[in-house]
Amino acid sequence: MRPSSGERTSKSSFACRICWLYFLLASWCLASQAVASELQVGGDSSYALSGHLASLTNAGPELTLAQVQTRLDQFDAAEAQSISATNFGLTQDEVWLHLNFSTADAVPERWLLEVAHASLDRVDLYFAEQDSEYQLQQAGDLLPFSAKALPHRHHLFELNLLPDRQYSLYLRVASQGTLSVPVTLWQPDALWASDQFSYSFLSLYYGLALGLLIYNLFLFFSLREKLYLIYVPFVAFLALGQAGLAGLVGQFIWPNNALLTHLSPTASVSLAGLFGAIFVQRFLGATPRSLKMYWVMPVIGLIYALTFLCTLFISYFYAALVVNITSMMFAVAALIMGGASLYRRHPGARFFVLAWISLLLSILVMALHNLGVLPSNAFTTNALLFGSAAEMLLLSLALADRINSIQHTQDQAQQEALAVNRTMLGALRDNERQLETRVAERTLELEAANTQLQVSKQLLEQQANHDTLTGLANRKLLTDRLEGAQLRARRTNSSFALMMIDLDWFKAINDQHGHQAGDRVLIEVAGRLKAALRDVDTVARVGGDEFVLVIESVSNHAALTVIREKLLQAVLQPIHLHDEMWVSIGMSIGVAMYPDDAQDIDLLYSVADRAMYSAKPVSPMSVR
Repeated sequence: MRPSSGERTSKSSFACRICWLYFLLASWCLASQAVASELQVGGDSSYALSGHLASLTNAGPELTLAQVQTRLDQFDAAEAQSISATNFGLTQDEVWLHLNFSTADAVPERWLLEVAHASLDRVDLYFAEQDSEYQLQQAGDLLPFSAKALPHRHHLFELNLLPDRQYSLYLRVASQGTLSVPVTLWQPDALWASDQFSYSFLSLYYGLALGLLIYNLFLFFSLREKLYLIYVPFVAFLALGQAGLAGLVGQFIWPNNALLTHLSPTASVSLAGLFGAIFVQRFLGATPRSLKMYWVMPVIGLIYALTFLCTLFISYFYAALVVNITSMMFAVAALIMGGASLYRRHPGARFFVLAWISLLLSILVMALHNLGVLPSNAFTTNALLFGSAAEMLLLSLALADRINSIQHTQDQAQQEALAVNRTMLGALRDNERQLETRVAERTLELEAANTQLQVSKQLLEQQANHDTLTGLANRKLLTDRLEGAQLRARRTNSSFALMMIDLDWFKAINDQHGHQAGDRVLIEVAGRLKAALRDVDTVARVGGDEFVLVIESVSNHAALTVIREKLLQAVLQPIHLHDEMWVSIGMSIGVAMYPDDAQDIDLLYSVADRAMYSAKPVSPMSVR
């Protein structure tokens, strides 16, 4: 049955209505994509605006506000549920953000609009009440901090709102680094309260960083291990880079220098990466070689160094891109080598490697955030802060673990010694049961062994600082005594003397009577020299027949003359070798006074040495 014309007209009219409704719905959806979602500002203390902002990315020539207003249909709609919100990663494009909002019947008049990413190069705000002329406010890290209208580590703009009005704002943002634009509308008191919390957190972090830096400096001065000294600039530059990202460099370090503030994040992280690569290579030791990755850290360090130069002289954008990619490569390579080191259970390295891994993971999170892979939130934007703080705590555990390892080794050695003693006592008891007469013999053997151990221990201690033949101080102890005498002389503004003594005709005694006679002469001379001086003075044998004397608290050369004559009188007495054999020995003395003759130890030696050779006699020795 065919429909009547009235029915066809009715159906056609219904279809037209459906099409019209569809057209209206499509138009509304398009409009909702072109402008930001509606927001009403009332009495709340703050409003997070990032999820309400429509965005337009412009890769061409710089746009004006009038040109942007003609392209509202090209804006991407606000994404209130997006985890990335207004994080655009590393891009050289300019980004325009747009928001229309209304105010409630009752609303505070003064508000502050915060763009909480300090390293943005340029931030322009166009703000106006509906159908009014837009007012322009400018900010960005290319402006000196001292030139900011509102002094704050982030970019702040002041807005004055009236009740029951419609407002519109545009943000133009551009940056050579990461373009992340977290936007919040604050009541001033609420922003102040939020700042107190954030500054407290940052002060805690930098307190920890300073403690870590001083801790490693003390370790270096205590252990003289260059590994800790390399770690110090790594921590310092890493903290400086984080300060640049947080806006603290411009606020506290270079408030009048926009260029240094602008360069500080990427330049500092590049230098931190350079020292970090050197640190990892030295700390892991043989692990990179065993994995055939010994070339990785030097290459990464070179890339960081070139990135630093690129930041200063070529392109900040490409430097920021390279430093983020390199940081991810760095993190992966160090994690692989650190995991291998942990697997092999290197002594004392467990918590230290874990501390380094925690920092590298934070670098990885930061790099992924800067590249736009991860969203902007409290964790991703402060990943380095969390990682560095965790590293410091783990380093303290590393020190405790190392101390514990040393203590465990000592306890194990004691247990082994006790086990040996128990075995010996058991053997003694068995021997006592078998044969009583052997008990006394075994006891004597044990006592002799113990005595020998004590003698060996004393001998080792003696040999470390004393001449084996004469028992006098050796070169090592002499050097220590000279340094101590120099320090005391400087502190008390006093003098000390360095005497160099060479025995004359000693070779003739060795050739004629043998080395045993020569040794007898050296021992006798050493005893006479020591007896002629005070206990506080030092007598050292530094060669075959060469002696060095350090005489402290000597005021002038006249006093030295008295001491010299006393030494000559003591040493030049005949020396009994054996039976009726006596020999006489000569002695050449060279003297240098500190600081009159020289203030440097090496120069003092030279002066005394020349004086000694000038005093050499030519007459033969006396033997009877």
